[in-house]
Amino acid sequence: MRVLLVDDDKKFTTGLKIFLNKFSIIVTIEDCISSAEKQLKKSNFDVILLDVMMPGGSGFDFLPTIRRICDIPVIMLTALDEENELVTGLDLGADDYITKPFSPNELVARIRAIHRRYSNGKTNNQSILDDLELFHSQCMVRVGSININLTEAESLIIHLLLNAKDNYLTREFLYHQVLNREMMPEDRSLDVHISNLRRKLGPHPIKGNRFKSIRGKGYALTK
Repeated sequence: MRVLLVDDDKKFTTGLKIFLNKFSIIVTIEDCISSAEKQLKKSNFDVILLDVMMPGGSGFDFLPTIRRICDIPVIMLTALDEENELVTGLDLGADDYITKPFSPNELVARIRAIHRRYSNGKTNNQSILDDLELFHSQCMVRVGSININLTEAESLIIHLLLNAKDNYLTREFLYHQVLNREMMPEDRSLDVHISNLRRKLGPHPIKGNRFKSIRGKGYALTK
């Protein structure tokens, strides 16, 4: 397992790296956000350990950037115990947090658990319809032999439509589930996402438009 440790406390990171190596966890240390971003773009990791207080911006500031680059699980390392700070990290895309000082053995257990959940999700969380194969946890769809990257919202829309019990979903439901807000008459955000998906995926090889707009109901995938 490969872990990216982003923390500027050299004594702490050196000791933690030695400890994690005993469990066959390979650790790459970066002490600032800019170098960590470069490392993420050139290397593959299984888990990111991210300190909150960092030079050049907080770990919270870095989370949105991480989520634009990849969907690797993130465990926040924080000395802050205020509930609102922890909630902020989770809202921004962190998967878990552990408060300093912590037991190294507990951290190993957290790393293994979150990696196991993520790996299972990558294996099982996919859906197929005709020539379309969705890898939801990776925000990617395969159309024929072509891999197409999606935004989180686009991936969620396809995932929900693929698993819709009535073969369609209302606009209201999609607004709640995808955009986390009420649908307003002037809000065309969902339509823009659908339009982008139509452009990215192209037409169905036999049935034409992949996304059907059902008057008075909502959206459906062509099946």
